[in-house]
Amino acid sequence: MRIISGKYKKRALLPPPDRSIRPTTDRQRESLFNILSNIDAIIDARVLDLFAGTGALGIEALSRGAQSVVFMDNSKKAITLIKNNIKRLQIEPFTTVIQWDVQKNLTRLREKSFDLVFMDPPYNLFCIHETLLKLQEAQCINSHGIIVAEHAARHQIILPNGFTQFDSRTYGQTQFSFLSENEL
Repeated sequence: MRIISGKYKKRALLPPPDRSIRPTTDRQRESLFNILSNIDAIIDARVLDLFAGTGALGIEALSRGAQSVVFMDNSKKAITLIKNNIKRLQIEPFTTVIQWDVQKNLTRLREKSFDLVFMDPPYNLFCIHETLLKLQEAQCINSHGIIVAEHAARHQIILPNGFTQFDSRTYGQTQFSFLSENEL
């Protein structure tokens, strides 16, 4: 695992200790960030990385010009891995790491306002709909904010009222759904 582009290009990230954390592949991450760059979604963005795993998506965003990233995961292994990757790159001032079960609620984020949200839950949780509702309840996404939901391509996601899917891309068995609370 490595950073694909930007300030930390080619820097290695620590891999997951076991198969309980499923990172987005380098190739998928490169494709995702090319799309986000083309729609000017990264530079100076305040990013929320939910179900953060290794932290690779949020760290890639920082490398490409995001202002800050909040990483959230409920796994102690994932939190340790994220903190180690952050320390390895010396990007602590731009990051916040929160161990929290996203499925409970996101009220801890109420005062924060995010431009870009990554949501990569374990595929077997089927919790994208519920997580979108929690994001909506927490009112933590800017009016121009973009949400990228990564999920199994074979699973159709159902959007709550108030969300629009404006793009989707499939890479093998993985799909990225690009969402907003308002039409872009």
